[in-house]
Amino acid sequence: MEITLAAEPVARLGDVVITNTMITSAIVVLLLLAVAAVYRARLSTDSPGRFQSLIESVLEFVLNLCEATAGKELGRRVFPLVCTFFVFILTANWFGLLPGFSAIWVVNFEGHRVPLLRAANSDLNMTLAMALIAVGTVQVLGVTTRGLAGYLKELATPLFLAPIHIISEISHVISLAGRLFGNIFGGEVLLLVMYSILPYVVPALFVGLEALFGFIQALIFTVLSVVYISLAAGAEEAPSAHAA
Repeated sequence: MEITLAAEPVARLGDVVITNTMITSAIVVLLLLAVAAVYRARLSTDSPGRFQSLIESVLEFVLNLCEATAGKELGRRVFPLVCTFFVFILTANWFGLLPGFSAIWVVNFEGHRVPLLRAANSDLNMTLAMALIAVGTVQVLGVTTRGLAGYLKELATPLFLAPIHIISEISHVISLAGRLFGNIFGGEVLLLVMYSILPYVVPALFVGLEALFGFIQALIFTVLSVVYISLAAGAEEAPSAHAA
């Protein structure tokens, strides 16, 4: 079984190549939309059920994280974005651990036999896209908070450090994208190797560890996004942090 760094192409729609990670991402998005629809339909202020309580516990966890990191006002402003990051990343990571996830293989339009599904965050394109959105939000907030002149002044103060500041912003993209991609891809390879060597008990232990690591990676991406945003917006309540 060949392990490839890039996502495998499955189908083609005109000039658009559909990869197995794109299919997984679409399934995860549809799953989350279904959960949101069920939550809205069952929403109750009088007697919330277990399902509603579970969803609201996740939302409250992320909201508290945002407020503790960026302050109440800014934390609530960035909550929709970073909560979307957290929920999508966590769901995609855990979805890739389901039994039989990698068991379906198809012959693609190039005549190669490839897995139909692959963990969404094991594709660098996916993690890079989310990192660009996060860091792009940082730049927008920096401009709206300080004004364009103030933002450029801070970026070039002192002038000889301007290249370092620019490289630092670029490094945030690399840090967010590379960390998430590397950990999820590495975990996928590890599970594949363990299943081929010891097909039952030992891999189950590794699945549990990967579920924990999947949560940790979603949490790290979320926390770093909030820290970068809070520092750019100059939130007084935001604690100082060394950006990874």
